[in-house]
Amino acid sequence: MEKTITLPKSGATVTFRDPDTILQKDREKMWSFIDTDSTNNIVRSNSALKGLMAVMVKSWTLDLIIPSVVPDSLGELNSADYDAIAMAVSPWVGIMTPDFTSEETDSPKDNSQDLNGN
Repeated sequence: MEKTITLPKSGATVTFRDPDTILQKDREKMWSFIDTDSTNNIVRSNSALKGLMAVMVKSWTLDLIIPSVVPDSLGELNSADYDAIAMAVSPWVGIMTPDFTSEETDSPKDNSQDLNGN
């Protein structure tokens, strides 16, 4: 289900995508934001969060192009509005990674046998 919030500083509204509409290509777009050059976990986490924010914002009433088109738009927000968007998407952090815990009967067979078939 879509979610809409009002930003605290600008008063603009932001509408987020329904998380159930996220495709694999959206995940890959989120991953492209991750700062793999940094060894700092805070920098890496923040860049991953920015990717999630960029993909999840469906529309907003700001005078900026939405971040899925121009990711740098997020950098043009004041801190309070940026933080409000980050807080709104935080429950969806789990959609960034595959769920390997599924116990579906049609899940791929475990092929982790040794070379001798044991």
